[in-house]
Amino acid sequence: MPGMGALRAARKRTWLVVSGLVVVVAASSVTWFAVAADRERDEIRAANEGQFTRACAGLLPDELRSFMPDDERGDLDEHGTMLRASGAGGPRQESRALLDCTLSWGERGAGWEPDARTRVRAEAALGRTDPLTADGGFELPLPESALGSVSTSDRFGGSTVTATVLADCPKGLTGRVRPSRDLLVTVDLPSREGEYDVPKPERLLASRTAARVANWVTKKQSCGGEPLSTEPGRDRTGASEVCDWFNPKALRLSPGRWSFGGNAKTYSRRTGACGGRWDDTMGSPRHLGIRAADAASWSGVLANGAYDSHQDSGDVPGPGKGSAHDKPMTIEESGNDPQLALWARSRCDAGATYHRVTVTPEIDFDLGIDEGKAVLEPKDLRRISARARAVLDRYLAAPDGWPRRSHCRDTKVMGEVASWRD
Repeated sequence: MPGMGALRAARKRTWLVVSGLVVVVAASSVTWFAVAADRERDEIRAANEGQFTRACAGLLPDELRSFMPDDERGDLDEHGTMLRASGAGGPRQESRALLDCTLSWGERGAGWEPDARTRVRAEAALGRTDPLTADGGFELPLPESALGSVSTSDRFGGSTVTATVLADCPKGLTGRVRPSRDLLVTVDLPSREGEYDVPKPERLLASRTAARVANWVTKKQSCGGEPLSTEPGRDRTGASEVCDWFNPKALRLSPGRWSFGGNAKTYSRRTGACGGRWDDTMGSPRHLGIRAADAASWSGVLANGAYDSHQDSGDVPGPGKGSAHDKPMTIEESGNDPQLALWARSRCDAGATYHRVTVTPEIDFDLGIDEGKAVLEPKDLRRISARARAVLDRYLAAPDGWPRRSHCRDTKVMGEVASWRD
């Protein structure tokens, strides 16, 4: 039947036309979605680039752009008294910081940290600042008026590199109710490496960023701060002389070989530290011989922070904290070294200062009547106290030592703290 054949042919042609239209529409839809996705990605990338350039007063290093995604917008939170009134924060917004800026990228769901986050904070240090060391691993040379440190901490998928610098502003910082001449800058940068595998270039990048932020603040504030170097260079010379006074033989400490890992390698007028430990493979120190000793000072805004940190553990002078010299003292053996600390306070170049020296005597617990216990007679206690006082006196009087170099004066001995006290 020719009529049926023609009908089938017509249906086939119609199906082919419809199928072709479906294919064309589908292909067009795929192309449209791809074009739309590319356009959205370009828009996100452009928005992130612009946000990055403006964020944190333009102080973020270009190396962070490698963390910037092109499929999710960044999250910027910034405020501070030194930011302009437009945008988030500004001088009209109440803030304790001169600059506080956090830029995050990636997943920010409930309870999840972002894939990458950087933070910059500059603030006036007011009264209590956590202690920093003169050899804190800062990768740039610093003037005697500044301190810096670099540390790393673990995060999911990598680590955070934190650089801290404490700089001097002799003319004072504005924008604060209370005056301050101490500028504290903290920078957190993301790393793809583990906490213990962060390479030197990334530590240098964090140090350089902190120095740049400090220089930006001191310039904007016209506070008279010395510009910090942003390029690696040689450390200050002569710093090793600060600990030349620490001589175990002159101090009548235990004879033998000593190691001096506690000696500061650079001088800073804000803090100093010297110390050593008996490290001889032949024999052992005699009973009551001093096998470890150290001296440390914290000045200006670091002084109260250091004192408070010791006070929290009860290791500051006070009633009942010292070692009584008029009666025998029984000491029990434990996992901690017996230690006697002697505190003093002064006025130095950077301000009010605390000094702390410690001595660690060798206690032979086999000499005691009871196992794991030793009895120290009054003469033994006086002997240990005399060694601590000798360390303090030599530390304070050394011509090239930290106290003399920092022009410390009006020194008063505060008292002892014995780890074996009742």
